[in-house]
Amino acid sequence: MEFSKLNQRIIFLENRTVVDEIGNHTSKWEEAFCVWAYVTVSKSDEQNNAGVTAEKQTLVFWIRENSYSRQITTTGFRIVFRGDVYDIVSIIPDYVKRDYLKITAEREAKGDGFECD
Repeated sequence: MEFSKLNQRIIFLENRTVVDEIGNHTSKWEEAFCVWAYVTVSKSDEQNNAGVTAEKQTLVFWIRENSYSRQITTTGFRIVFRGDVYDIVSIIPDYVKRDYLKITAEREAKGDGFECD
């Protein structure tokens, strides 16, 4: 893949435990880092749940491998792309060239106002 194809900005959210002023521990999704990505649609279909039709979209994100991206896990991170939150389903590294990661993710919900700088 050519670096020039990385033309979409995405945000990685990390699931962190925060402690409030009285010592309660809560789980919170916080912005970890932003990267450039090449994004393609893997699958898009509709599902019917209790009479409500909802679109289910699966995207593939190609990003450069670096010290930040090597920390990404399917359970500890999410992706925000164009205002939507995507749950990471799989992470496939390129073991031959070791320069890209292929991340498959499914849309979960609207974002919480996260934006890349």
